[in-house]
Amino acid sequence: MTRILHLSMLYPPHIMGGAERSVALLSEALVAAGHEVAAACITPTGWKEELRNGVKVYRMPHETDFWPEEWPEHTVLERGIRRFKQQFNTRIEAHFGRVIDDFKPDVVHTHSLLDVSTRVWLAAKARGLPVVHTLRDFDLVCGNAAMFHDGKRCEKRHLECKAFTFMKAIHHKAVDAVVGVGAGILQSHLDMGYFAHVPQARRRVIWNPAIVEGIDAGYVKPSLQGRPITFGYLGRINIEKGVGTLLEAAAQLKLPDWRLLIAGKEASEQDSLKPLSEGLPVDWVGFVPPRELFDQIDVLIVPSIWAEPLPRTILEAYAAGVPVIGADSGGIPDLIGRDNADWLYPPGDAQALARRMATVIARGRAALPGRAAFSHIVEATTPAKVARRYLDLYDEVRQPPQTQGLTQPGAAVGA
Repeated sequence: MTRILHLSMLYPPHIMGGAERSVALLSEALVAAGHEVAAACITPTGWKEELRNGVKVYRMPHETDFWPEEWPEHTVLERGIRRFKQQFNTRIEAHFGRVIDDFKPDVVHTHSLLDVSTRVWLAAKARGLPVVHTLRDFDLVCGNAAMFHDGKRCEKRHLECKAFTFMKAIHHKAVDAVVGVGAGILQSHLDMGYFAHVPQARRRVIWNPAIVEGIDAGYVKPSLQGRPITFGYLGRINIEKGVGTLLEAAAQLKLPDWRLLIAGKEASEQDSLKPLSEGLPVDWVGFVPPRELFDQIDVLIVPSIWAEPLPRTILEAYAAGVPVIGADSGGIPDLIGRDNADWLYPPGDAQALARRMATVIARGRAALPGRAAFSHIVEATTPAKVARRYLDLYDEVRQPPQTQGLTQPGAAVGA
């Protein structure tokens, strides 16, 4: 039995994105495998400890100038000061040290640290603990964690981002093993000079775990016979997610008998993309559970412009037997297949996306791949399989120094 302490910015039920869902699924799978597991996160309120689905959860005061969800209420200067100061947050380091001393883990596994100072790594190293870090975004190298600015992907780090992350560049040397949820995000960090000290055997790619509530091996997708070919989008509604590109592509479709369902929440009414859909067969359905959307669509579209490391929505769609058209960006081609031209298109290219959609419409529903076509992806991302790969890595970093690195790195994702 291994005692594993996870740390992520958030942990359910407080959810702002996919990272906290992935950490919870992994934590609970490790518990199911017979291990002792705890998860630490930050909270807008005071210190709290609780047991959630077998996982001991430590909710630590965030100790920053304001809570992340209050971001829009503050000026650019206030945001910048907060970002810069966060690197030196010794109080969160002390809180995490208290968690370590209470739980007494064998290994510390950190995840998204956008609003958590990387000084937490120093707390672990001061106690002689190995640290595994999973790259789920670009928070170590970018102020907004997305490498996306002014409507475009960043090809290099800006001076501002270097200022907001320069202590992270120092602290990352405390990490003993690094995992990318996609091949691209791991390579990007290596290219930017991060984790060169980590032996090759302890640099791995492990996909996120994914399950969809209400969808299991016996799930049967409702028939859409007699309805127009229906495309869907699921996620945050903004420019970097490519929703603007999707609506531009929809406007170029000249074929009849199709519709588009957009599920998710817009960042603000001021930046609404809804005007782009006027006169088109587009329905904005708001926030809906994934299964509810998948039951109604033929094809999911994941049009991200930013280099999204590994979109959870693709894994969820495949579990439901829904094929995906995706931008050739970040970890999307890891799942769709890098040579799968019918289902990939250049990010931000509305004409290319419109052509892929038109092909689906012209070929018809009967030509769409079924659930069996995605079984290898679904099988590789069950929580139990993902937990097993991480346990192999935990065993590796816990070996005495003279034997570390003798084991072979695990297969990237699907073995």
